[in-house]
Amino acid sequence: MQAVLDKAFKQDIRSADLNVDARFQLEGSGSLDRPLHIQATGPFRSNEDKLPSVDLELRIGSDGGGQTVQTGFLSTGDRAFVKFQDVYYEQPAEQVRQANESIRRNQGERGSLRSLGLDPRSWLAEADERGEEQVAGTETVHVSGSLDVRAFLRDLNDFVKRSGGAIGGATGQNVPAPLSDEDIEKTADAVRSNAFDVYVGKDDDTIRRLSGRLDFTVPEEDRGSLGQIEGGSFDISVEFGDVNGDQKIEAPASARPLSDLTRSLGALGGTAPRQQQPPSGGSGGVQPPPVSGTPDADAFREYGECLEQAAPGDADALQRCNELLQPR
Repeated sequence: MQAVLDKAFKQDIRSADLNVDARFQLEGSGSLDRPLHIQATGPFRSNEDKLPSVDLELRIGSDGGGQTVQTGFLSTGDRAFVKFQDVYYEQPAEQVRQANESIRRNQGERGSLRSLGLDPRSWLAEADERGEEQVAGTETVHVSGSLDVRAFLRDLNDFVKRSGGAIGGATGQNVPAPLSDEDIEKTADAVRSNAFDVYVGKDDDTIRRLSGRLDFTVPEEDRGSLGQIEGGSFDISVEFGDVNGDQKIEAPASARPLSDLTRSLGALGGTAPRQQQPPSGGSGGVQPPPVSGTPDADAFREYGECLEQAAPGDADALQRCNELLQPR
């Protein structure tokens, strides 16, 4: 199995149709009653010396009911757009140019995840074959193992250090600071169980799906600062369809400046009028969540509870939910 994985992680996925599915569940007082569910779907295509072309639709909600927030991100490599309520907002051209300059400076080995500080092969501590399964229309070999949490977190640190500027410049998001060695050890010790699965195409040795699960426990001495959260779980699956196909990704026919969106978001906490009706039939007065800042655990808990209580079609209720995700 080691040889199968070694070969699979060396195969180049230049383009594909992505399907990402993630769930985050908290346990203990003040936790989310139902998992926070995040889905992202759409095509991507790698580009030389610049941002990849990608057109992702993003859905954020809670399992079992309530409202769902829909957004998106589109990049052509030279232009980048945020999508809210069926309206595209274009990132400033200078931000995208700076992001691409950062990518060129740190490119290293072209098209390699290792040039970004990522080595997914090192994340698998041990693995066994679990049989065959069809994934995205392709026959695959299923390999299952455990995740080396420390190796994963160290890679994540390298990724943030090398690519944080490019990511922040292209998306307008604040990128978190790298973890300290103490943070890595503390996080790894909190994990009580984990699993990692890889599905490799039988005919081309190319990965078609990656999935993993982490269950963690929060140390008692830290629970007070985290709203008495005792632990939780995180599940994620990334599937690649039509691998190395001819994915078409084009800029939208029309877009507003990103400043229009940020002004609208800045007015959420005040008495400014609601956002105007989108031209393509969006949900009008529903305001999107902010594009920057990092909500804390309490914000996500309150947001999940708010979504559960919001009645379908109640735009004002959903707007109030979105306000909970503003930086505090």
